[in-house]
Amino acid sequence: MQKRAMETRSRILEAATRIFARKGLNGATVDEIADGAAVNKQRIYAYFGSKKRLFEAVLLEVFARVELFSRATIRKAEAEPSHLTRILLRGFLDVHAAHPDFWRLLSWANLEGPDCVRVLDPVRKKENETLRKLFDRAVEEGKLKPVGFDTYLFSLLAVSYFCHSNRLTIERTLSLNVESKSWENRLCNDLNGVFQK
Repeated sequence: MQKRAMETRSRILEAATRIFARKGLNGATVDEIADGAAVNKQRIYAYFGSKKRLFEAVLLEVFARVELFSRATIRKAEAEPSHLTRILLRGFLDVHAAHPDFWRLLSWANLEGPDCVRVLDPVRKKENETLRKLFDRAVEEGKLKPVGFDTYLFSLLAVSYFCHSNRLTIERTLSLNVESKSWENRLCNDLNGVFQK
């Protein structure tokens, strides 16, 4: 792909990410994405084929950025298995903070149904296998309680997602500043204690 074509494709993805995060697949229009990217809407169809395929490309693009962030977290966790929960949860919270459109796009994808989420299966499967190995090793070494891996991962993903997707209601309900590093650190340490053996 030529440099100009790559730049155009990148502008389309950037505009689509902003607009899909705000409005979802069905709320966004190809016209407003084209306007946001400063391209003719025919360019969108030429590069992506349809609005749905553009949405899927946005999901994959965002997950690729998030996955790069997660590799650093995984390296830290490999070095300190007794702090696996704290390190993973801290990493997941940092991912949401660094990529504010991430949880919004996830929410929209889930609302659209299994077809929209299916595109992420290969990406998540590889990362989950890596996390499972870390988890199994920590359990075998006696660092973690032998709970089910799915329960463990669900807990960490749910807490990190909920902290960002429901930030306003959590702050009002619990009188907390959930964006405070001290509160996040306490949360990470407390959950580490829950799962630590």
